[in-house]
Amino acid sequence: MLPAGVDTRNVSLANQIGYGAGQVAGQVFRDLPSLLLLFFMTTVLGIAPDVAGVTIFVPKLLFGTIFDVSVGILSDRLRRKIARRWWLVAGALLSPLAMILLFHVPEGTQTVKLAYVAGTFSLYMAVFASFSVPYLAMAGDLTSNPSQRNVVMAWRLVFTAVGVLVAGALAPAIIEMQGGGQSAYEDMALVLAAICPISLLIAFFSSAGTSRAAAASARPALAERLSPKQAFSILLAPRFSVLLLANLLQLTGAGMAYASLLYFLTYNMERADAFQLIGVVVIMACLGIILAQPLWVRLAGLMGKRRAYIAATILYMLTYVIWAFAASWGAIAAFILSFVAAVGNSGWTMLGFSMMSDIASEDEEHAGLYSAAWIATDKIAFALGGTLLVGLTLATFGFDSAKAVAGLPQSENAKMGIIVAFAVIPVTLNIIGASILGRWGRVGNKEPD
Repeated sequence: MLPAGVDTRNVSLANQIGYGAGQVAGQVFRDLPSLLLLFFMTTVLGIAPDVAGVTIFVPKLLFGTIFDVSVGILSDRLRRKIARRWWLVAGALLSPLAMILLFHVPEGTQTVKLAYVAGTFSLYMAVFASFSVPYLAMAGDLTSNPSQRNVVMAWRLVFTAVGVLVAGALAPAIIEMQGGGQSAYEDMALVLAAICPISLLIAFFSSAGTSRAAAASARPALAERLSPKQAFSILLAPRFSVLLLANLLQLTGAGMAYASLLYFLTYNMERADAFQLIGVVVIMACLGIILAQPLWVRLAGLMGKRRAYIAATILYMLTYVIWAFAASWGAIAAFILSFVAAVGNSGWTMLGFSMMSDIASEDEEHAGLYSAAWIATDKIAFALGGTLLVGLTLATFGFDSAKAVAGLPQSENAKMGIIVAFAVIPVTLNIIGASILGRWGRVGNKEPD
Protein backbone atom coordinates (compact mmCIF):
# COMPACT_ATOMS: atom_id res chain seq x y z
CA MET A 1 0.00 0.00 0.00
CA LEU A 2 1.03 3.58 -0.50
CA PRO A 3 1.90 5.75 2.47
CA ALA A 4 -0.75 7.87 4.08
CA GLY A 5 0.71 11.06 2.58
CA VAL A 6 -0.56 10.09 -0.84
CA ASP A 7 -4.21 10.53 -1.69
CA THR A 8 -5.60 7.04 -2.27
CA ARG A 9 -9.19 8.07 -3.02
CA ASN A 10 -9.24 10.68 -5.74
CA VAL A 11 -6.76 11.56 -8.45
CA SER A 12 -7.22 15.02 -9.89
CA LEU A 13 -8.19 15.27 -13.52
CA ALA A 14 -5.02 17.28 -14.21
CA ASN A 15 -2.85 14.51 -12.77
CA GLN A 16 -4.74 11.84 -14.70
CA ILE A 17 -4.37 13.68 -18.01
CA GLY A 18 -0.79 14.76 -17.36
CA TYR A 19 0.31 11.27 -16.45
CA GLY A 20 -1.50 9.81 -19.44
CA ALA A 21 0.22 12.25 -21.82
CA GLY A 22 3.55 10.59 -21.16
CA GLN A 23 2.26 7.45 -22.85
CA VAL A 24 2.39 9.17 -26.25
CA ALA A 25 6.19 8.92 -26.29
CA GLY A 26 6.12 5.38 -24.94
CA GLN A 27 3.63 4.25 -27.55
CA VAL A 28 5.51 5.90 -30.41
CA PHE A 29 8.77 4.25 -29.33
CA ARG A 30 6.98 0.93 -28.97
CA ASP A 31 4.90 0.94 -32.15
CA LEU A 32 7.06 2.67 -34.74
CA PRO A 33 9.64 -0.13 -35.10
CA SER A 34 6.90 -2.78 -35.04
CA LEU A 35 4.88 -1.13 -37.78
CA LEU A 36 7.54 0.40 -40.01
CA LEU A 37 11.10 -0.81 -39.32
CA LEU A 38 10.71 -4.33 -40.74
CA PHE A 39 8.74 -2.95 -43.71
CA PHE A 40 11.43 -0.28 -44.23
CA MET A 41 14.22 -2.85 -44.21
CA THR A 42 12.49 -5.26 -46.58
CA THR A 43 10.91 -2.85 -49.08
CA VAL A 44 13.37 0.10 -49.03
CA LEU A 45 16.73 -1.40 -48.04
CA GLY A 46 15.96 -4.66 -49.86
CA ILE A 47 16.93 -6.96 -46.98
CA ALA A 48 15.36 -10.43 -46.77
CA PRO A 49 12.57 -10.56 -44.15
CA ASP A 50 14.14 -13.29 -42.00
CA VAL A 51 17.51 -11.48 -41.87
CA ALA A 52 15.79 -8.17 -41.13
CA GLY A 53 13.69 -9.79 -38.43
CA VAL A 54 16.72 -11.25 -36.67
CA THR A 55 18.57 -7.93 -36.93
CA ILE A 56 15.77 -6.16 -35.08
CA PHE A 57 14.99 -9.00 -32.69
CA VAL A 58 18.43 -9.49 -31.13
CA PRO A 59 18.94 -5.90 -29.88
CA LYS A 60 15.33 -5.69 -28.77
CA LEU A 61 15.51 -8.92 -26.80
CA LEU A 62 19.03 -8.65 -25.42
CA PHE A 63 19.51 -4.94 -24.77
CA GLY A 64 15.85 -4.19 -24.18
CA THR A 65 15.60 -6.74 -21.39
CA ILE A 66 18.92 -5.80 -19.79
CA PHE A 67 18.18 -2.09 -19.82
CA ASP A 68 14.61 -2.54 -18.59
CA VAL A 69 15.58 -4.63 -15.58
CA SER A 70 18.58 -2.42 -14.77
CA VAL A 71 16.54 0.77 -14.89
CA GLY A 72 13.73 -0.83 -12.87
CA ILE A 73 16.01 -1.97 -10.04
CA LEU A 74 17.98 1.29 -10.07
CA SER A 75 14.82 3.42 -9.93
CA ASP A 76 13.67 1.36 -6.92
CA ARG A 77 16.97 1.85 -5.08
CA LEU A 78 17.21 5.58 -5.79
CA ARG A 79 13.58 6.55 -5.42
CA ARG A 80 14.14 8.40 -2.12
CA LYS A 81 16.90 10.52 -3.67
CA ILE A 82 15.67 10.73 -7.25
CA ALA A 83 11.94 10.67 -7.88
CA ARG A 84 10.97 8.44 -10.78
CA ARG A 85 9.65 11.45 -12.70
CA TRP A 86 13.23 12.69 -13.27
CA TRP A 87 13.92 9.70 -15.46
CA LEU A 88 11.44 11.22 -17.91
CA VAL A 89 13.76 14.20 -18.35
CA ALA A 90 16.54 11.83 -19.46
CA GLY A 91 14.12 10.34 -21.95
CA ALA A 92 13.10 13.78 -23.20
CA LEU A 93 16.75 14.70 -23.84
CA LEU A 94 17.78 11.44 -25.51
CA SER A 95 14.67 10.36 -27.43
CA PRO A 96 15.15 12.77 -30.38
CA LEU A 97 18.68 11.45 -30.98
CA ALA A 98 17.58 7.82 -30.90
CA MET A 99 14.62 8.45 -33.19
CA ILE A 100 16.60 10.39 -35.80
CA LEU A 101 19.50 7.95 -35.98
CA LEU A 102 17.33 4.88 -36.46
CA PHE A 103 16.18 5.67 -40.01
CA HIS A 104 19.24 7.61 -41.21
CA VAL A 105 20.90 4.48 -42.56
CA PRO A 106 24.15 5.27 -44.45
CA GLU A 107 24.98 4.06 -47.93
CA GLY A 108 27.05 0.88 -48.05
CA THR A 109 26.90 -2.86 -48.35
CA GLN A 110 24.10 -4.87 -46.84
CA THR A 111 26.44 -5.83 -43.99
CA VAL A 112 27.08 -2.16 -43.20
CA LYS A 113 23.37 -1.41 -43.21
CA LEU A 114 22.57 -4.38 -40.97
CA ALA A 115 25.30 -3.41 -38.50
CA TYR A 116 24.08 0.18 -38.44
CA VAL A 117 20.46 -0.79 -37.79
CA ALA A 118 21.49 -3.23 -35.05
CA GLY A 119 23.66 -0.59 -33.34
CA THR A 120 21.22 2.31 -33.52
CA PHE A 121 18.32 0.10 -32.50
CA SER A 122 20.30 -0.96 -29.41
CA LEU A 123 20.65 2.73 -28.51
CA TYR A 124 16.95 3.20 -29.22
CA MET A 125 16.06 0.42 -26.78
CA ALA A 126 18.33 1.89 -24.08
CA VAL A 127 16.63 5.28 -24.38
CA PHE A 128 13.21 3.62 -24.38
CA ALA A 129 14.03 1.84 -21.12
CA SER A 130 15.29 5.04 -19.49
CA PHE A 131 11.80 6.54 -19.46
CA SER A 132 9.29 3.75 -20.05
CA VAL A 133 10.04 1.70 -16.92
CA PRO A 134 9.96 4.59 -14.40
CA TYR A 135 6.91 6.01 -16.16
CA LEU A 136 4.92 2.83 -15.61
CA ALA A 137 6.08 2.55 -11.98
CA MET A 138 4.91 6.15 -11.37
CA ALA A 139 1.31 4.94 -11.53
CA GLY A 140 1.73 3.74 -7.95
CA ASP A 141 2.46 7.33 -6.86
CA LEU A 142 -0.96 8.46 -8.03
CA THR A 143 -3.25 6.09 -6.15
CA SER A 144 -3.41 2.75 -4.35
CA ASN A 145 -7.15 2.40 -4.90
CA PRO A 146 -7.83 -0.36 -7.49
CA SER A 147 -10.93 1.38 -8.87
CA GLN A 148 -9.10 4.68 -9.20
CA ARG A 149 -6.24 2.86 -10.87
CA ASN A 150 -8.67 1.63 -13.51
CA VAL A 151 -9.50 5.26 -14.27
CA VAL A 152 -5.82 6.26 -14.36
CA MET A 153 -5.05 3.37 -16.71
CA ALA A 154 -8.04 4.29 -18.84
CA TRP A 155 -6.57 7.77 -19.32
CA ARG A 156 -3.28 6.12 -20.15
CA LEU A 157 -5.07 4.11 -22.82
CA VAL A 158 -6.65 7.28 -24.19
CA PHE A 159 -3.17 8.69 -24.75
CA THR A 160 -2.09 5.30 -26.04
CA ALA A 161 -4.56 6.01 -28.83
CA VAL A 162 -2.84 9.34 -29.47
CA GLY A 163 0.52 7.57 -29.62
CA VAL A 164 -0.89 4.94 -31.95
CA LEU A 165 -2.23 7.76 -34.12
CA VAL A 166 1.18 9.42 -34.30
CA ALA A 167 3.09 6.20 -35.06
CA GLY A 168 0.43 4.50 -37.17
CA ALA A 169 -1.23 7.38 -39.06
CA LEU A 170 0.96 10.49 -38.95
CA ALA A 171 4.22 8.65 -39.62
CA PRO A 172 2.92 6.75 -42.71
CA ALA A 173 1.25 9.94 -43.97
CA ILE A 174 4.56 11.80 -43.83
CA ILE A 175 6.30 8.95 -45.64
CA GLU A 176 3.59 8.95 -48.31
CA MET A 177 3.74 12.73 -48.79
CA GLN A 178 7.53 12.67 -49.08
CA GLY A 179 7.54 10.01 -51.78
CA GLY A 180 8.14 6.78 -49.88
CA GLY A 181 11.92 6.42 -50.20
CA GLN A 182 14.54 6.44 -47.46
CA SER A 183 14.57 10.24 -47.30
CA ALA A 184 10.83 10.11 -46.55
CA TYR A 185 11.49 7.88 -43.54
CA GLU A 186 14.21 10.27 -42.40
CA ASP A 187 11.80 13.23 -42.60
CA MET A 188 9.22 11.27 -40.64
CA ALA A 189 11.78 10.56 -37.90
CA LEU A 190 12.52 14.28 -37.55
CA VAL A 191 8.86 15.08 -36.89
CA LEU A 192 8.41 12.31 -34.33
CA ALA A 193 11.67 13.34 -32.65
CA ALA A 194 10.00 16.64 -31.79
CA ILE A 195 6.79 15.07 -30.46
CA CYS A 196 8.23 12.54 -27.99
CA PRO A 197 10.06 14.94 -25.63
CA ILE A 198 6.99 17.18 -25.37
CA SER A 199 4.95 14.20 -24.21
CA LEU A 200 7.50 13.25 -21.56
CA LEU A 201 7.88 16.78 -20.23
CA ILE A 202 4.12 17.12 -19.79
CA ALA A 203 4.10 13.97 -17.65
CA PHE A 204 7.16 15.20 -15.75
CA PHE A 205 5.69 18.57 -14.77
CA SER A 206 2.19 17.28 -14.05
CA SER A 207 3.45 14.62 -11.62
CA ALA A 208 5.50 16.99 -9.43
CA GLY A 209 3.05 17.09 -6.51
CA THR A 210 2.30 13.39 -6.33
CA SER A 211 5.97 12.44 -6.66
CA ARG A 212 6.97 14.77 -3.82
CA ALA A 213 4.25 13.34 -1.58
CA ALA A 214 5.27 9.77 -2.32
CA ALA A 215 8.97 10.49 -1.82
CA ALA A 216 8.39 12.34 1.46
CA SER A 217 6.90 9.33 3.18
CA ALA A 218 8.38 6.49 1.17
CA ARG A 219 9.77 3.47 2.91
CA PRO A 220 13.52 3.38 3.33
CA ALA A 221 15.43 2.17 0.31
CA LEU A 222 16.54 -1.42 0.32
CA ALA A 223 19.83 -1.81 2.16
CA GLU A 224 21.07 -4.55 -0.12
CA ARG A 225 20.93 -5.08 -3.81
CA LEU A 226 18.53 -7.71 -5.02
CA SER A 227 20.32 -10.78 -6.28
CA PRO A 228 19.10 -12.31 -9.54
CA LYS A 229 17.67 -15.19 -7.50
CA GLN A 230 15.72 -12.80 -5.25
CA ALA A 231 14.43 -10.83 -8.24
CA PHE A 232 13.28 -13.99 -10.01
CA SER A 233 11.64 -15.23 -6.83
CA ILE A 234 9.58 -12.02 -6.61
CA LEU A 235 8.58 -12.14 -10.28
CA LEU A 236 7.78 -15.88 -10.29
CA ALA A 237 5.18 -15.58 -7.55
CA PRO A 238 2.11 -17.29 -9.07
CA ARG A 239 -0.24 -14.31 -9.06
CA PHE A 240 2.17 -12.13 -11.06
CA SER A 241 3.81 -14.78 -13.25
CA VAL A 242 0.48 -16.11 -14.58
CA LEU A 243 -0.62 -12.62 -15.56
CA LEU A 244 2.79 -11.93 -17.10
CA LEU A 245 2.74 -15.15 -19.16
CA ALA A 246 -0.75 -14.45 -20.50
CA ASN A 247 0.32 -10.93 -21.38
CA LEU A 248 3.49 -12.18 -23.11
CA LEU A 249 1.57 -14.57 -25.36
CA GLN A 250 -1.15 -12.09 -26.25
CA LEU A 251 1.26 -9.24 -26.91
CA THR A 252 3.32 -11.52 -29.15
CA GLY A 253 0.19 -12.16 -31.18
CA ALA A 254 -0.74 -8.48 -31.21
CA GLY A 255 2.79 -7.61 -32.32
CA MET A 256 2.55 -10.02 -35.24
CA ALA A 257 -0.81 -8.63 -36.32
CA TYR A 258 0.43 -5.05 -36.10
CA ALA A 259 3.70 -5.68 -37.95
CA SER A 260 1.84 -7.60 -40.67
CA LEU A 261 -0.84 -4.94 -41.19
CA LEU A 262 1.01 -2.91 -43.80
CA TYR A 263 1.91 -6.10 -45.68
CA PHE A 264 -1.75 -7.22 -45.53
CA LEU A 265 -3.00 -3.91 -46.93
CA THR A 266 -0.32 -3.74 -49.62
CA TYR A 267 -0.31 -7.30 -50.93
CA ASN A 268 -3.47 -9.12 -49.80
CA MET A 269 -5.82 -6.17 -50.29
CA GLU A 270 -3.66 -5.05 -53.25
CA ARG A 271 -3.87 -1.40 -52.27
CA ALA A 272 -1.40 0.93 -53.95
CA ASP A 273 -2.50 3.54 -51.40
CA ALA A 274 -1.63 1.34 -48.40
CA PHE A 275 0.19 4.15 -46.61
CA GLN A 276 -2.91 6.33 -46.88
CA LEU A 277 -5.28 3.50 -46.01
CA ILE A 278 -3.34 2.50 -42.92
CA GLY A 279 -3.78 6.03 -41.59
CA VAL A 280 -7.55 5.65 -41.62
CA VAL A 281 -7.33 2.12 -40.21
CA VAL A 282 -5.26 3.45 -37.31
CA ILE A 283 -7.63 6.38 -36.76
CA MET A 284 -10.52 3.92 -36.46
CA ALA A 285 -8.46 1.86 -34.03
CA CYS A 286 -7.77 4.96 -31.95
CA LEU A 287 -11.47 5.77 -31.81
CA GLY A 288 -12.10 2.22 -30.63
CA ILE A 289 -9.47 2.57 -27.90
CA ILE A 290 -10.84 5.89 -26.62
CA LEU A 291 -14.54 5.04 -26.77
CA ALA A 292 -14.03 1.62 -25.18
CA GLN A 293 -12.40 2.82 -21.95
CA PRO A 294 -15.62 3.66 -20.03
CA LEU A 295 -17.01 0.30 -21.16
CA TRP A 296 -14.10 -1.71 -19.75
CA VAL A 297 -13.94 0.32 -16.53
CA ARG A 298 -17.64 -0.39 -16.04
CA LEU A 299 -17.39 -4.08 -16.94
CA ALA A 300 -14.38 -4.55 -14.68
CA GLY A 301 -16.42 -3.13 -11.81
CA LEU A 302 -19.32 -5.46 -12.56
CA MET A 303 -17.56 -8.74 -13.36
CA GLY A 304 -14.01 -8.30 -12.08
CA LYS A 305 -10.88 -7.43 -14.00
CA ARG A 306 -9.90 -10.99 -14.87
CA ARG A 307 -13.26 -11.89 -16.43
CA ALA A 308 -13.43 -8.57 -18.26
CA TYR A 309 -9.90 -9.21 -19.55
CA ILE A 310 -10.98 -12.58 -20.97
CA ALA A 311 -14.11 -11.06 -22.53
CA ALA A 312 -11.97 -8.40 -24.23
CA THR A 313 -9.62 -11.09 -25.54
CA ILE A 314 -12.50 -13.08 -27.05
CA LEU A 315 -13.76 -9.98 -28.87
CA TYR A 316 -10.27 -9.21 -30.16
CA MET A 317 -9.52 -12.67 -31.53
CA LEU A 318 -12.95 -13.16 -33.12
CA THR A 319 -12.39 -9.95 -35.06
CA TYR A 320 -9.12 -11.23 -36.48
CA VAL A 321 -10.70 -14.55 -37.43
CA ILE A 322 -13.10 -12.54 -39.61
CA TRP A 323 -10.44 -10.11 -40.82
CA ALA A 324 -8.28 -12.92 -42.19
CA PHE A 325 -10.92 -13.57 -44.86
CA ALA A 326 -11.84 -9.92 -45.46
CA ALA A 327 -9.11 -8.90 -47.90
CA SER A 328 -11.64 -8.74 -50.74
CA TRP A 329 -14.28 -6.90 -48.70
CA GLY A 330 -12.77 -3.48 -49.29
CA ALA A 331 -11.61 -0.55 -47.21
CA ILE A 332 -14.87 0.02 -45.30
CA ALA A 333 -14.74 -3.49 -43.85
CA ALA A 334 -11.11 -2.92 -42.81
CA PHE A 335 -12.11 0.28 -41.01
CA ILE A 336 -14.94 -1.41 -39.11
CA LEU A 337 -12.87 -4.45 -38.18
CA SER A 338 -10.02 -2.23 -37.01
CA PHE A 339 -12.41 -0.36 -34.72
CA VAL A 340 -13.84 -3.54 -33.18
CA ALA A 341 -10.43 -5.17 -32.78
CA ALA A 342 -9.16 -2.07 -30.97
CA VAL A 343 -12.09 -2.19 -28.55
CA GLY A 344 -11.06 -5.72 -27.55
CA ASN A 345 -7.32 -5.03 -27.62
CA SER A 346 -7.62 -1.92 -25.45
CA GLY A 347 -9.70 -3.86 -22.94
CA TRP A 348 -7.20 -6.60 -22.16
CA THR A 349 -4.28 -4.17 -22.44
CA MET A 350 -5.74 -1.68 -19.94
CA LEU A 351 -6.91 -4.36 -17.52
CA GLY A 352 -3.58 -6.16 -17.69
CA PHE A 353 -1.76 -2.94 -16.75
CA SER A 354 -4.26 -2.32 -13.98
CA MET A 355 -3.88 -5.81 -12.50
CA MET A 356 -0.09 -5.48 -12.65
CA SER A 357 -0.29 -2.14 -10.80
CA ASP A 358 -2.56 -3.71 -8.18
CA ILE A 359 0.06 -6.37 -7.50
CA ALA A 360 2.92 -3.83 -7.48
CA SER A 361 1.07 -1.55 -5.04
CA GLU A 362 1.01 -4.36 -2.50
CA ASP A 363 4.82 -4.57 -2.70
CA GLU A 364 5.69 -0.92 -3.38
CA GLU A 365 9.41 -1.40 -2.62
CA HIS A 366 9.66 -3.54 -5.75
CA ALA A 367 7.28 -1.52 -7.96
CA GLY A 368 10.13 -0.68 -10.33
CA LEU A 369 11.02 -4.36 -10.66
CA TYR A 370 7.43 -5.31 -11.49
CA SER A 371 7.24 -2.45 -13.99
CA ALA A 372 10.57 -3.44 -15.53
CA ALA A 373 9.38 -7.02 -15.98
CA TRP A 374 6.13 -5.81 -17.51
CA ILE A 375 7.84 -3.43 -19.94
CA ALA A 376 10.52 -6.03 -20.76
CA THR A 377 7.79 -8.57 -21.50
CA ASP A 378 6.11 -6.04 -23.77
CA LYS A 379 9.34 -5.49 -25.67
CA ILE A 380 10.18 -9.19 -25.83
CA ALA A 381 6.68 -9.94 -27.13
CA PHE A 382 6.87 -7.27 -29.82
CA ALA A 383 10.41 -8.36 -30.67
CA LEU A 384 9.17 -11.92 -31.12
CA GLY A 385 5.90 -11.07 -32.81
CA GLY A 386 6.59 -7.76 -34.47
CA THR A 387 9.90 -8.71 -36.04
CA LEU A 388 11.31 -12.22 -35.68
CA LEU A 389 8.17 -14.36 -36.11
CA VAL A 390 6.76 -12.16 -38.87
CA GLY A 391 10.10 -12.13 -40.69
CA LEU A 392 10.50 -15.91 -40.40
CA THR A 393 6.89 -16.54 -41.43
CA LEU A 394 7.15 -14.32 -44.50
CA ALA A 395 10.45 -15.90 -45.50
CA THR A 396 9.04 -19.42 -45.01
CA PHE A 397 6.15 -18.65 -47.35
CA GLY A 398 8.41 -17.08 -49.98
CA PHE A 399 8.07 -13.31 -49.55
CA ASP A 400 10.40 -11.70 -52.14
CA SER A 401 12.13 -8.50 -50.99
CA ALA A 402 13.47 -7.80 -54.49
CA LYS A 403 9.91 -7.74 -55.84
CA ALA A 404 8.89 -5.52 -52.94
CA VAL A 405 11.60 -2.95 -53.73
CA ALA A 406 10.56 -3.03 -57.41
CA GLY A 407 6.89 -2.56 -56.50
CA LEU A 408 5.82 -5.94 -57.92
CA PRO A 409 3.07 -8.19 -56.48
CA GLN A 410 3.89 -11.18 -54.31
CA SER A 411 3.04 -14.82 -55.01
CA GLU A 412 -0.14 -16.44 -53.68
CA ASN A 413 1.99 -18.48 -51.30
CA ALA A 414 3.59 -15.31 -49.93
CA LYS A 415 0.13 -13.80 -49.46
CA MET A 416 -0.90 -16.87 -47.48
CA GLY A 417 2.14 -16.33 -45.28
CA ILE A 418 0.96 -12.79 -44.60
CA ILE A 419 -2.44 -14.12 -43.48
CA VAL A 420 -0.75 -16.63 -41.19
CA ALA A 421 1.33 -13.84 -39.63
CA PHE A 422 -1.55 -11.36 -39.54
CA ALA A 423 -4.32 -13.55 -38.10
CA VAL A 424 -3.72 -17.29 -37.67
CA ILE A 425 -0.81 -17.20 -35.22
CA PRO A 426 -2.08 -14.10 -33.32
CA VAL A 427 -5.49 -15.68 -32.73
CA THR A 428 -3.88 -18.91 -31.53
CA LEU A 429 -1.62 -17.08 -29.08
CA ASN A 430 -4.55 -15.06 -27.71
CA ILE A 431 -6.59 -18.21 -27.13
CA ILE A 432 -3.71 -19.75 -25.17
CA GLY A 433 -3.07 -16.56 -23.17
CA ALA A 434 -6.70 -16.07 -22.17
CA SER A 435 -6.98 -19.76 -21.26
CA ILE A 436 -3.96 -19.50 -18.97
CA LEU A 437 -5.33 -16.46 -17.17
CA GLY A 438 -8.79 -18.00 -16.96
CA ARG A 439 -7.50 -21.29 -15.54
CA TRP A 440 -4.69 -20.13 -13.27
CA GLY A 441 -5.30 -16.39 -12.90
CA ARG A 442 -6.74 -16.87 -9.44
CA VAL A 443 -4.42 -17.74 -6.56
CA GLY A 444 -6.28 -19.19 -3.60
CA ASN A 445 -9.57 -17.31 -3.61
CA LYS A 446 -8.10 -14.01 -4.73
CA GLU A 447 -8.56 -12.45 -8.14
CA PRO A 448 -5.52 -10.66 -9.59
CA ASP A 449 -7.33 -7.35 -9.26
